[in-house]
Amino acid sequence: MAAVRQMNAFFVKPLKSNKRRYGKADFAGAVCESGRKPARHDLASTSCRFGAALVLLSMGVFGTAEAQNAGSDYPGFESSLLKKPADWNGDLFSANYDFPDHAADMTGQPWLTFNPSKPSERDQYFQAVLNYGLTAFPKDIRDGCPEPSPNWYHVPWLTFSFGNTKADLQQGVIGSGREPICGMTQERQAPVGFLHKQQTQVVQTWAVGSFNETGGVLLGKTWKNRKPADLTNLAFDNGSFIIKFLFTEAGTDQVPYLLGSPEWHANIYPSASDTSSRVTKTLRLIQIDFGVRDKNFNETTGWVYGTFLYYNGDTTAPSDWKSKLLPVGVMWGNDPGKTDPATFVQQYLNPNVIDLANQGKIFDLSKRTVFGWHGRVNGVLDNPVSSCLSCHGTAQVHPQTNIKQFITPALVNGQASDENKMLWFRNIRAGETFTFTPEELELVRQGDPSLLRATWTQDLMRDFVSTDYSLQLRMAIENERFYTGIQKAVVDLTNASAQWKEPIIDEATRGRLLDAFKAQSKIIVRSGEPEE
Repeated sequence: MAAVRQMNAFFVKPLKSNKRRYGKADFAGAVCESGRKPARHDLASTSCRFGAALVLLSMGVFGTAEAQNAGSDYPGFESSLLKKPADWNGDLFSANYDFPDHAADMTGQPWLTFNPSKPSERDQYFQAVLNYGLTAFPKDIRDGCPEPSPNWYHVPWLTFSFGNTKADLQQGVIGSGREPICGMTQERQAPVGFLHKQQTQVVQTWAVGSFNETGGVLLGKTWKNRKPADLTNLAFDNGSFIIKFLFTEAGTDQVPYLLGSPEWHANIYPSASDTSSRVTKTLRLIQIDFGVRDKNFNETTGWVYGTFLYYNGDTTAPSDWKSKLLPVGVMWGNDPGKTDPATFVQQYLNPNVIDLANQGKIFDLSKRTVFGWHGRVNGVLDNPVSSCLSCHGTAQVHPQTNIKQFITPALVNGQASDENKMLWFRNIRAGETFTFTPEELELVRQGDPSLLRATWTQDLMRDFVSTDYSLQLRMAIENERFYTGIQKAVVDLTNASAQWKEPIIDEATRGRLLDAFKAQSKIIVRSGEPEE
């Protein structure tokens, strides 16, 4: 397949903008309410269910109940929690949280009418997806990030990382949270050699994702009037479209094929190993991901996921950067039970890209040999033990507590067979949860039980709620719950502790829990980042 080029035949039909939007009222109250005063021996059983560790640590972080005035500070709907960088003179990112309450009919859009499972329509499908996805910005993105289009929307509560406290945010400590220039959040770092054999250092990845109007309707239902997240219906309607632009800090000396790639500035960390401060650096577009809710594929997953790679094999910068976007692949199912790519029928991996990889022109073959597990579709930035659909199929939350994220195979010692890894490569249908039978759960490596996210049990899994293939939606809900819920827990525990004559917890235990808390808070999840 030749490099994708702009083709005027596949224009995007203009959509009418919806005038009526959800309001912008402030949040009122917290996500979870504690219905009773917790007994000293029963702290982990409050309805918030963050566990004793989370609640107790919060007391040391926040201080008095007076400082936790409900409704005073909800940072999830800021464009960024960082001010304009001193080393930046340009415009700043403005997130679009003005969610619509209805969307235009998507039925006739070419990316829903072309069938990626048919070889004769595949080129047209990739072009239609690309043309539509690029409308997330009204201007060419070649020379910096333009203002987002008004009919594309952003997920709130990604302005900081899970585990960041109010005290952190006041000090500008936001983990992987949105930077202020282009609205990018930190993604999975690229290990040495994962992008090219000349890549000799771990490099940062930053990205910005947008939802079209149909996807924005669900975001509006979830955070209607900006109240706490409503989990009663997290299913995306047919035609929902998600686009993500991923950038690397690697230069052309490390990744030569990025010559001529669009360059953006972003306020990120000095390096992958130095997260002590933020600086403004130049990033280069390397990957574009997309996800489409398509009822034509309801028999497998109901979603189509795919990815593009910017690849320039020439020695000069192209006049049209889009001509260097190669479709890596597309998948509508995980081909459960299969390990031979020749037998795959629910996905397509571009043979031209495979050839480039096999020739050592993309990643270092001594570090990595496949895009996804056993040759499944995955991006160059993604974890090769995963795949686009298997990763996103694990997207879910629990109604009350934050759960561990097993988005890649996590198996106990001696059980890491291909057969057992297939538990992560099932076809999870849209709206279904990713769970295990009692026998399967015995195979899962749950990690240190002292970590703050809940250990999976059969009772816990019965209450899981799918976030319908959206990991951004999942992380946003957990971020919001942590931030708003912990403040309510602080108020309850601070008031209750005044009645207790003895310390709630000894310093040694508190120190151990604090260490676990910090370790858990630093985890950045993206397309298969391990839990440990």
